[in-house]
Amino acid sequence: MEETLDTVMAGVPHAPLLGIFLLLFGSGLCAQTIQLSPAEQLKTKPSGQVSAFKRSADSTVVATSVAQAYLYIEPYQTRFEYLMDASRVLSWLDPEKELPKEISLELKEDILHRLSRQADSWCRLTTGSGRVEGGLTTVALVMGRPGDTKQPPENEPVSVSETMVGFIWEFATPPAPDEIFVDWTGFIAGVRTLPVRVFFGNSSETLEIASYLPKLAWKSEGRVPLPLPLAEIPSIQILPPTVVPLATLVWIFGAAGFMGLLQYRGRPIPGGAMPWLATIFVGAALTWPLVNLKIGGGAQVPEVKDSKQAEVILTPLLRNIYRAFDRRDEEEIYDVLQRSVEGELLRRLYLETIEALTLDGREGARVTISEFSVDVRNVSSVPSSSGFIAECQWTALGKVGHWGHSHTRVNRYTAKVTVSPIGSDWKLTDLNVAEARRI
Repeated sequence: MEETLDTVMAGVPHAPLLGIFLLLFGSGLCAQTIQLSPAEQLKTKPSGQVSAFKRSADSTVVATSVAQAYLYIEPYQTRFEYLMDASRVLSWLDPEKELPKEISLELKEDILHRLSRQADSWCRLTTGSGRVEGGLTTVALVMGRPGDTKQPPENEPVSVSETMVGFIWEFATPPAPDEIFVDWTGFIAGVRTLPVRVFFGNSSETLEIASYLPKLAWKSEGRVPLPLPLAEIPSIQILPPTVVPLATLVWIFGAAGFMGLLQYRGRPIPGGAMPWLATIFVGAALTWPLVNLKIGGGAQVPEVKDSKQAEVILTPLLRNIYRAFDRRDEEEIYDVLQRSVEGELLRRLYLETIEALTLDGREGARVTISEFSVDVRNVSSVPSSSGFIAECQWTALGKVGHWGHSHTRVNRYTAKVTVSPIGSDWKLTDLNVAEARRI
């Protein structure tokens, strides 16, 4: 190139001046090709995020500048979320293809499928006690910008310039971990530094992962609140039964009858009175554990007819259902649910509550309920059984952080709930929801 330019310049008068002019003029043209106005730069280049420029299929310049991560430390789970602009993801997946203006439904499925296979190993997490179980759970298209996102329309193409690709990794961690270590290998498409916003309790802070040191270390220092405790459920009084030692009574009455018969006939007691009494006591001791008859006792189930009485019993039962879903392990959830729920209702409540608390379908962040109240309007007895049926309404308020901003959920339910005594505990045995709505 240099030889060709020198050859051309050699035959042109004032070649040095002309060369300088062409060089300056050409640089100006190049700058004008990709230059954006200050207003456009503010829209497309958030502070602290990587920026890049790429020419789309119709030769217009598209600004791409999203590379943002979030670390959510919640009771029993830590979630790592990553957002990257769709334009760079598409260019990274297919570097030889032109960047499309829209992502069709077919292209969307192809992108999500390919990324699900490639991104699983990008994020690994350990605590002070070692590596924890977990991995990639979600790859989805997200519209908007970090901190201001929304779900894209399900059955419509989306604009590449308005879309990001979101990744979620979930890990089972202790209720309030002391330290979290994230190993990140997802430095793709020219990204070399990744800002990470860490959310814990009602606080947050910003850290950074770099390609030359791809590990984030975060220490709690006592700042992570412990999960809310389970509510104490009013117990049912259990009276011990009266134990009748039937075998011992038969032995004693038989021996006493035999002595009476001897005296009636004027005959002496064999071996004398003292040995005979000793024989009776030894026989009573030996027969005591053999045949015992239990009479009475058991649960003393109070009759619940008042709404306030029903609320005292029902409120902790329903509250503990939500507390069970603070856990993330299925077995642990079932163990806590069994404290409040009995029978087939257990499985049904598990599935229905999971669905009610999960945010936005594929973006599976789960709402944590922080406030809860129950209002019992009417109480009736259970036909041919103990316990009661409460016609009630309850309200559950919760929050969940997701893609850099928080969602508040307030759900209100109107239902008939059957509460029955199971052993020494009150438990829910049936639930029919008449209305469920989000406020």
